[in-house]
Amino acid sequence: MGSFTDSRGRKFQKEQIDRMVNSAKKERMQMQIDEHGYNFCEDCERNDCKPVDMSHDISVDQCQKDPNIPLQLAWSVSNITPRGRKCHIKHDSMSKL
Repeated sequence: MGSFTDSRGRKFQKEQIDRMVNSAKKERMQMQIDEHGYNFCEDCERNDCKPVDMSHDISVDQCQKDPNIPLQLAWSVSNITPRGRKCHIKHDSMSKL
């Protein structure tokens, strides 16, 4: 299953999705730097919650597997939140419940 279809019927290979996701993460990281001058965890709002990951609110896996979720969310900066690793792990474990 290396091909996925978005809500407009366009097909994307896994490698294409991965490249777009990585690009969106870099863009989101830069957006926070441009706005605040540094990266920090937006969940706990602490600067010492390190390292800061670019975490998906709705996971890439969910975007690829759930037909009710638009595939485009996988590479949308609006679906990415800077989270410290501890908060990222907590978020991921809560979203699996």
